[in-house]
Amino acid sequence: MVAATGFTDRRVKAVAGDITDNATLQTLLDDSVDIVIHLAAVVSSQEEENFALGLETNLLASLGLIERLRQLGTCTVFLTTSSVATFGSKLPDSVPDQWCNRPQSPYGTQKAIVDLLINDYSRRGYINGRSLVMPTIVVRPGKPNKAASSFASGIIREPLAGLAAVCPVNTLTSLWIMSPTKPSVICCTA
Repeated sequence: MVAATGFTDRRVKAVAGDITDNATLQTLLDDSVDIVIHLAAVVSSQEEENFALGLETNLLASLGLIERLRQLGTCTVFLTTSSVATFGSKLPDSVPDQWCNRPQSPYGTQKAIVDLLINDYSRRGYINGRSLVMPTIVVRPGKPNKAASSFASGIIREPLAGLAAVCPVNTLTSLWIMSPTKPSVICCTA
């Protein structure tokens, strides 16, 4: 494990390590930890290409984290991100809190399972869990990742850089997007 860089708040201890390794979790997480922010994931199309890696990272590592926190008995705050992929397709314009998960991909299924586990662990008082469903961030800088929604940044970013871009979805496709510089969330129809 190595110290992660880029954090200037002395209250934050940033450490890089393999969260799929139980020994790492034992070393990192003790009863002095107040909050765990879990953002590691193998994203949608990459998970489709490598199911085992997605399963290990998206489901088993997440379970390992919350199970380690349960063992500590401190009801640590656990914050992670979920995905609209947990909902499946053909969403209404506004998704109500009672909407049932209908994932149609391994990524969505694994995220939904983690959400359910967080709910159960929180209900039992093992953790104080939160799982946020975040929109696609556009325009994300840098090269596209393997998320199925990466094209949303690419159709803006690449032409601005003089590069060709392909929009792989129907022009009537709705996207839930948010800008990295603006806190508001908007729903956009391409």
